[in-house]
Amino acid sequence: MKRFLMIMSILMLLILPICAEEEVAPDTAGDSDEITFSGGTSSIVLREGKENVVLSEGASVSVGSMEISADTITLSGNDWRYVNCEGATFVSDPERGIAIRTTGIWYDRTDERILISEWFEVDDTVNEVTATGASLEYRLSDERLQLDKSVSLQKSTDSGIMRCQAESVIFSRGENMLTLRGNASVNWGGDKYSAEVISVDLDTDSISLEGRITGNING
Repeated sequence: MKRFLMIMSILMLLILPICAEEEVAPDTAGDSDEITFSGGTSSIVLREGKENVVLSEGASVSVGSMEISADTITLSGNDWRYVNCEGATFVSDPERGIAIRTTGIWYDRTDERILISEWFEVDDTVNEVTATGASLEYRLSDERLQLDKSVSLQKSTDSGIMRCQAESVIFSRGENMLTLRGNASVNWGGDKYSAEVISVDLDTDSISLEGRITGNING
């Protein structure tokens, strides 16, 4: 019996690189996106409740319109719910108009949520926004990003680059709104605004300030 199991494990490792390039259709009704994955080196664990696939050397995963590449990618959970990336990681989603560079992510496909606890850079081509920070939660279902830890954000406008800084920023792509909290400041068109909370409407480029307010405006 042990010899049979050993042979089956070896056969699975040999065929994995072929299977890894095929589509895997989740059984979960709420998760309609199919997932495909590939890697130069791969390993698999088939123990019930412990199933996972580890990809490296050119590891990549595709989920719907999202493409993820990293040094190492681990797929685990029921219907490959969790995607854990380590090393140089790049997320590209042309359909949503967003790209992320970082050194590791945790992606829950069922909850449609990406978590990052490393330095990151976000590029939003739809709203012409770029941002950096050291912690990020991206909820794909409602296009809401929460950026934390010394966030720096730039927005292209007809009046030049709007530069925003804060300890925490909530970026609602659905509402085209920014909410800056903690040492919040905005530099734009030669003017500078600082407040406890700053809200920016990206559709109208209007700025609202709350709490203790200071500013320098060129007359």
